Amino acid sequence: MPIVNRLSFFAPAVALIITLGGCQTVQQPDWQLPSGVKTLTTNGYPMAYVERGAGPTIVLVHGSLNDYRYWTPQQEALSSRFRVVSVSLRHYYPERWNGVGNFGLEQHAADLAVLIEKLNTGPVYLVGWSRGGQVAVRTALARPELVRKLLLMDPALTELAPPLKPASVVVARAKATEVYYRKGDIAGGLEFFFDGVNGKGAWKRLTDVQRQFRLENAWTVVGQAADGKAKPISCDDIGKIKIPVLLMTGDKSPPHFRPILDAYQRCQPAAARVMIPNAAHQMSQMNPTAVNAALIKFFLE
Repeated sequence: MPIVNRLSFFAPAVALIITLGGCQTVQQPDWQLPSGVKTLTTNGYPMAYVERGAGPTIVLVHGSLNDYRYWTPQQEALSSRFRVVSVSLRHYYPERWNGVGNFGLEQHAADLAVLIEKLNTGPVYLVGWSRGGQVAVRTALARPELVRKLLLMDPALTELAPPLKPASVVVARAKATEVYYRKGDIAGGLEFFFDGVNGKGAWKRLTDVQRQFRLENAWTVVGQAADGKAKPISCDDIGKIKIPVLLMTGDKSPPHFRPILDAYQRCQPAAARVMIPNAAHQMSQMNPTAVNAALIKFFLE
């Protein structure tokens, strides 16, 4: 089968998920959809997204503890030139997930590929931030014909930069967070997880609205324990990506992202790189003007 052949990077089970995506019935969500939110059935799941504008399609993929709302500063700014599609991956808001069901990088990449295909716009400009960078890279590797250009913002590709050990780090952090949750301390678990990624005190610096978004996605952190089962992305895999790639980081991003970007460029020397001033890991929200300008320049050049 052609789809399976394109999915040699993934385990056969993931290939089967995508293959079955084309012969499924339309699924309706069991949860309430906010105004303006649409869904497309991806591998039996009603995947939520919002879209604005017209023109070449940009697909925006959020990171941990976030959802389509993370990209609000980009949706309006970019929609005057592009069709901007911001997705919520499986089990993220607006679903209020309880931690039961399929989750993980390979599942999310498989879902994203089906959604892009169903958008029926041809290859898209694909943007992945943090954990979403992992999802975007896996989608580009599995289905290269679906992606025109790839932009990775502080991608969580820790396997490219030893001695970081992605499986053990992700699983340990997810399990430790679950301990907080089981004791009824959701906020404490989120602070533990969030500060582990963004630096001590990062949780307390969030606005009330930003904390609420993460509370509404709390159990997806526990789901990330499944990320440790995904096949690591290798330097050889990165070298197979032939489309233009832009790597983006903030000048105040956590230091462990710099070696990841350095390693990525060694694996794919043609990849470009840009640093966003006055911004940390949440660069899309901390300096949206600079981020939006860099996105537009990369996609239109």
